[in-house]
Amino acid sequence: MPLCRRASLKRMALMLLAAVWALSPAARAAGAAESYSEDAVKAAFLYRFTGYVDWPAQAAADPQFTIAVLDADGVAAELGRLLQNRQIQNRPAQVRSIKNLRELDGAQMLYIGGSHRDDLRRLIGSVAGRPVLVVTNADGGLDAGSSVNFLLIDQRVRFEISLDAAQGSGLRVASELLAVAIRVRGRRVYTEAGCDAAGTSPELTQCVREAARQ
Repeated sequence: MPLCRRASLKRMALMLLAAVWALSPAARAAGAAESYSEDAVKAAFLYRFTGYVDWPAQAAADPQFTIAVLDADGVAAELGRLLQNRQIQNRPAQVRSIKNLRELDGAQMLYIGGSHRDDLRRLIGSVAGRPVLVVTNADGGLDAGSSVNFLLIDQRVRFEISLDAAQGSGLRVASELLAVAIRVRGRRVYTEAGCDAAGTSPELTQCVREAARQ
């Protein structure tokens, strides 16, 4: 693997470790000078995800990169602060807090807040096939069709990825991001890493991690 890709993987792994530490009981007990809320950690992940996903040409042509946030005001506020004076994929970046999917309007990423656990499948189905990275925060988020789903494990924010859902939206997820996911789901061959995804994800996740270290 080229040195630049190895360095990128290390940066992503360090970001994950920092997020895990920020929410851990040990960090709070230590009285760290700087601590982060769960919303802030999720906002940071959403921002960082954009560097490890390729959108199809028609989505990449939009003059502005928009992250839409559905019914998660805390995450939207943290993203707003984070995206100030920043660019995503060489374009001005913005967050759009929305209350329904009619307001999605050209966004490249959609984060659906945890209050929509009961209607996730319907919401995600309404954007099926569009070049939108759908990120959820619910048990069974991948089952409902999201590409990325946040999990809170031992008070630590982690995430899982569905390659099939991402591919269905015309998106390509870099192996560096797969390597730091807690779980990867996919039924296709992940050719870049040489990983044969015959079943579900623990085997694929381990294969991608090992390939990324080579």
